[in-house]
Amino acid sequence: MTPLRVTWRQVTRWRAERQLLTRGEPDPVEVARRLTGIHAQVASSSVAIAAVRGSPDGVGAALWSRRALVRTWAMRGTLHLLPADELGLWAAALTDRESRRRFPPSWEREHGVSGETLHAITAAIGRVLDAVPVTRAGLVERVCADLGRPEVAGPLATSWGALLKPAAARGLLCSGPDGTFVSPAGWLGRPLDGWAADEANRAVLLRFLAANGPATPADVARWWGEQPAPAKRWINAAPVVPVEIDDEAGFVVRAEDADALAAVPAAGDHPGDGPFLLPGFDPWVIAPLSHRRRAIPEGRESEVSRTAGWISPVLVVDGRVAGVRERSADTITVRAFTRLPAAVRKAVATRAGADVVWA
Repeated sequence: MTPLRVTWRQVTRWRAERQLLTRGEPDPVEVARRLTGIHAQVASSSVAIAAVRGSPDGVGAALWSRRALVRTWAMRGTLHLLPADELGLWAAALTDRESRRRFPPSWEREHGVSGETLHAITAAIGRVLDAVPVTRAGLVERVCADLGRPEVAGPLATSWGALLKPAAARGLLCSGPDGTFVSPAGWLGRPLDGWAADEANRAVLLRFLAANGPATPADVARWWGEQPAPAKRWINAAPVVPVEIDDEAGFVVRAEDADALAAVPAAGDHPGDGPFLLPGFDPWVIAPLSHRRRAIPEGRESEVSRTAGWISPVLVVDGRVAGVRERSADTITVRAFTRLPAAVRKAVATRAGADVVWA
């Protein structure tokens, strides 16, 4: 198949549009749907990710009152907000990913249980959780009683939740209010939709490409927390079009998006050029990795992608990270990587909704 040939400027403008940075979306559930989940390791970041896309309010209500969003461990084993009506899809794809996990002796030494015991814990979580929120301590107590194995209490109580993530992947556990856990089916009042693994993987891939394409198989694998081989299989079986970006091959985009991507102007002004003040852990920065390498100036990577996986709030101009920022009360401090034109600085001040200090 003849590849679609586009420029990086077209791609960055396209991604800004697809990620709702150029037009508002008032419903945080639809923001989560478009972005393939909202990163929620830090609760304030998830609110800010929705807010910068036109949903400044409503994340909490969508989670705990409407129950239209679900907070759970998903791609890469990180917490995300997912649309509740899509949870069955995500659980099916994540369950398939879990089926390929291996538990070498090093994993057992680190986590204090064997793979066999982890499977038993996962099944027990499915039996003991219901619609009533339970604290982690209460969940540990129930699992130990169900299994008759008090020795798993210590490993289960670790703060990172490594032994709880397989249950989340299988749709047996999600976050309840105030740091509790619930059964997703119980919390939502309905069973999760059933999906065949192949169909779920295909749907998840196409959702990712809709928000993040064009992307490479390595981009897909890294985002999903998967080895490259399954990602390549999904792409080979999906309705995608090969893309060359500034003569660089290896990318794909959804077939249904090819014409629209090609139609994005490569010159002149465009809303997708920003400037955008993006919060920490914003999906524009996180994925795909091939885009991030081109968006972050050389030598500035450690300021954007920091230790322990922390992604800084950033200023994006013309498809590139132009600086990092911090907010204190009603003041935003921007540390630009280079001196920006006066027109860009004025546009940043207009968008900020706060006093801007240039450091």
